[in-house]
Amino acid sequence: MTHGATGQKVRRVVMVVLSAGAWVSAGSTSAFADMDLTPLSGQEQTDQAGKQNLSCGNSARLLRVNLVETVHQGKPCVDIDGHTRHHTTHHKGAHAVGATTLGPQTNIAQRGKQNLACGNSADLITVNVAGTLNQKTTCVAVDRGHHHGGSHGHGHGGHAHRGNASALGGTAIGPEVNAAQTGKQNVYCGNSADTLTVNVLGTIRKHTNCIAVDHSHGHGHGPEHRGRALADGGQVVGPETNTAQNGRQNQTCGNPGLGIDLPLGQTKRTARCGVHDDSATRNH
Repeated sequence: MTHGATGQKVRRVVMVVLSAGAWVSAGSTSAFADMDLTPLSGQEQTDQAGKQNLSCGNSARLLRVNLVETVHQGKPCVDIDGHTRHHTTHHKGAHAVGATTLGPQTNIAQRGKQNLACGNSADLITVNVAGTLNQKTTCVAVDRGHHHGGSHGHGHGGHAHRGNASALGGTAIGPEVNAAQTGKQNVYCGNSADTLTVNVLGTIRKHTNCIAVDHSHGHGHGPEHRGRALADGGQVVGPETNTAQNGRQNQTCGNPGLGIDLPLGQTKRTARCGVHDDSATRNH
């Protein structure tokens, strides 16, 4: 793929994201019932450290019901400024530890650069009767910055230590998702761990779009230590997925899972993932 073609694709996706807010507000109704039965609803544990790591549009609900109505849900998540964001109190890595919950849970830990975990679902029960559910998640991370690699990613010379990412499962009655990513441009998007979907004379559409583009130019002079990625399962009554990705441009996308679908209507799930890296660095 040429640089120009990639730039045009990114611009198109960004325009879609910028217009998503108007699309959601125009099509949403208040009849959509997300039954948040606290403390029976799901839990989401997320820990991120690094640059342009996105965790967006993931769902872990005990019960989701829609009757007759047409509902649009859009979740845009964009990072194009190239700034480093730390969401963790752990200096040596990112750690998401599961809890004990009567319902589904997701545990996501990301450490590194442009790791995306978006549009994944671990809903226990979804019921749609003669209605329409449109769920759209778009994640875009674009880095055009200039940086100099060194010790901990700064300065000249030395080593770059990226730290570990670990997602440790808890105890759950319902589905559980544990995902750990460390490195660069690892994508975990549009995967399903739903347990039961009942769709009667209705339409369910879930679309996930994830793109990570790195145009940065860096100058590294030492070896890079990415750290480990560890996804450790917990004690679960229900389906469980454990995914650990370590390195560069690993993609896990569009996994339909082992859930039960009762398709007395139309159910469509799509996921599109793309990574593009033309950064000029010496320490890959």
